[in-house]
Amino acid sequence: MSRLGMLYALNEEDVKKLRSVPEEERYEYMLEEIEEALIGSPRSCELDKAWEGIQYCLGGGKWNEDNCIPTNIVFGGEVLVEKDDEIITLKNHQDVRDIVEYLHQNKLQEIIQKNFWNIDDENFMYKNDDGLEHTLGWSEEILAFYENALKENCQVIFTVDF
Repeated sequence: MSRLGMLYALNEEDVKKLRSVPEEERYEYMLEEIEEALIGSPRSCELDKAWEGIQYCLGGGKWNEDNCIPTNIVFGGEVLVEKDDEIITLKNHQDVRDIVEYLHQNKLQEIIQKNFWNIDDENFMYKNDDGLEHTLGWSEEILAFYENALKENCQVIFTVDF
């Protein structure tokens, strides 16, 4: 099981192309076209397996998929692909602006430290000191990524495969 999460900042053309692909082919398209073009650039943010812990922490220790701040920073947004083993969600321009504003007012690292030990899911396998450090480390670039997405007038997708 991979479970590696990624954020990508897409311009209007990228979003139109992604939407034009049939849903059952979108994840493969994302891997071949979007990931190939953007990975390692300022328009990508690797979250590794820490995305799950970040999502729990944004929900106060509980899993929350509400499409609103703060729980849409990682997982939430408009669902573009939802299969048993693949997910893509999209945060629109307003979401990106709201996320940047929220992250300027609320320190993500402090949210993680405050809520990590409150994660209440017995299936969350990383609830230990190493898991906390892993989650903190992989979350460090999220604000800079979203600031760049806002500056470049991009929307943001979150992708994960299971």
